[in-house]
Amino acid sequence: MTDFSLHFPAGLTEPTLDDNIDVRIELIDGRAFSLTFFTVSNLVTLMAHWGNTGECASGLYVWAKNMIVVQEISQAVIRKVAQDLVETGDIESVGWLIHSSE
Repeated sequence: MTDFSLHFPAGLTEPTLDDNIDVRIELIDGRAFSLTFFTVSNLVTLMAHWGNTGECASGLYVWAKNMIVVQEISQAVIRKVAQDLVETGDIESVGWLIHSSE
């Protein structure tokens, strides 16, 4: 069952094991949520990079609002995660509400 649509504002080159991507999930009721998907490898890459630049206490931590960590960024993986979040209702806790139907 598809009660949502996915939108990738920056596009999606797939699959990738070391990247992050912003995703908008639009529900059938008109609400839209924003999430950012990171691969496990991308977190390591970011921390190493920030170790050189000094960001995030020289790479000691990574944070992002609405972070979802996956093994791979691909449409198939993102669709499965989105389906689970919508079906369980967790989208309301995990996602950032960017548009309301009200």
